Amino acid sequence: MSELRARARILYNALNFDTPVNFGQDELVPQGLGEDKYVDNLHGGAERDPVQELANQIDLSESAGAYLFTGNRGTGKTTELLRLATILREYDCEVFYADMADYLTLTQRIEVSDFLISVLGAFSEKIADRFTADPGKPSFFERLRSFLNSNVQFTEIKVPTGWIEFKAALQQNPTFKEQLQEKTRGVVEQLVKQAREFAVEAVQYVRGQRASPDRKIVLIVDSVERLRGVGDSDDIREVFKSAETVFSSHADKLRFTALNVVYTVPPYLSALAGALGSVYAGGRIYALPSVHIYARRPAPGEEPTPYAEGLAKMREVVEKRFPQWRDFFTEAQLARLAQHSGGDLRDYLRMLRLAVARLLQSGHLPVSDTLITDAEDAVRGDMLPIADNDRAWLRKITTRSPQVIMPNCRASTRSLILLGCKRANICFITAMARIGTTCIRCCAPR
Repeated sequence: MSELRARARILYNALNFDTPVNFGQDELVPQGLGEDKYVDNLHGGAERDPVQELANQIDLSESAGAYLFTGNRGTGKTTELLRLATILREYDCEVFYADMADYLTLTQRIEVSDFLISVLGAFSEKIADRFTADPGKPSFFERLRSFLNSNVQFTEIKVPTGWIEFKAALQQNPTFKEQLQEKTRGVVEQLVKQAREFAVEAVQYVRGQRASPDRKIVLIVDSVERLRGVGDSDDIREVFKSAETVFSSHADKLRFTALNVVYTVPPYLSALAGALGSVYAGGRIYALPSVHIYARRPAPGEEPTPYAEGLAKMREVVEKRFPQWRDFFTEAQLARLAQHSGGDLRDYLRMLRLAVARLLQSGHLPVSDTLITDAEDAVRGDMLPIADNDRAWLRKITTRSPQVIMPNCRASTRSLILLGCKRANICFITAMARIGTTCIRCCAPR
């Protein structure tokens, strides 16, 4: 293996965008990046830290509650949720973490029944992993199976005999999931009652194991924000609507006595369900913005001014992962990719990796600007095609602040706009209709 290939391999893997920083919380997410890779105040100043504010809410409240946390994919939510877990453990909370991608198919519609079953099943599973015994007598799955056999008449399927089989069927068998949703619609209240009774017993079990009768128990439910439809527009709208229904119409069913739950939710819910945060603990949706890489929204016809502090933070992300990055990239190239990523960490690291992979074909250091352009084009292609109505809205936004909800705009685009506004920042979107692409730029207040 050549020296260049060996070094490129190290850099390529250092830029992995799928592994979060876990702050030593291997019990929650094993094999994460070390805390030394974390960049402080990456998403803004400490005085406006949504993670610390959420931790304060949980710590200060005398009663348990359900909280909502959101952010566009690629902003580093899982890392920040693990930082939340670290802070809460410092406050003597018992924290559990569940990745809903392990329990649900996130491209299919959800209903409150299968969502609750997945959440409580994950909670039970995580407790058993930590304390080597199922919480509650009977166990969660024993209750669930007994409830379904007594109250639901299935015609095309049978209730699996074990939790592992049930979990797999719920995630991998669309027919099973659809039958479960259909047959439980008339018994949702009874299912919620069973779920709440189990949650109370599970909390008491954990407190007993820790010999701490007043300890706060927190369950972090991650990856729900990845709910999205695939296929035609009707399928996409159906998934969007199902998420809105679960978190808006059934908000009361997602709360449990003595158990604090932090749900990640899709950012488009801010647009689809107005004032949703007001019905959850904390009084708002805690939103993680993209990194600010432009100083302000420019006037029409002006080029945006790069935000030096934000660009420095993006550069620090690479510095902490691979201190010798200057052997491969120039500072101007990193700044360029940071700006064109719109502060999206996933796209930023992805473009860097694409450039590193192409580098080996040329065999020359540093990476050329041509390879940088190729990496940008590859990521840009994911945004195409842009629907005509989206393109029209994007043109309008270039001339004024996006203060209105755009009902005909794709939810992904709309949520990016609104998420920036919710953080009291101006989310500036430039439509480059000539080449058919968009550039999302989150800016500091003007």
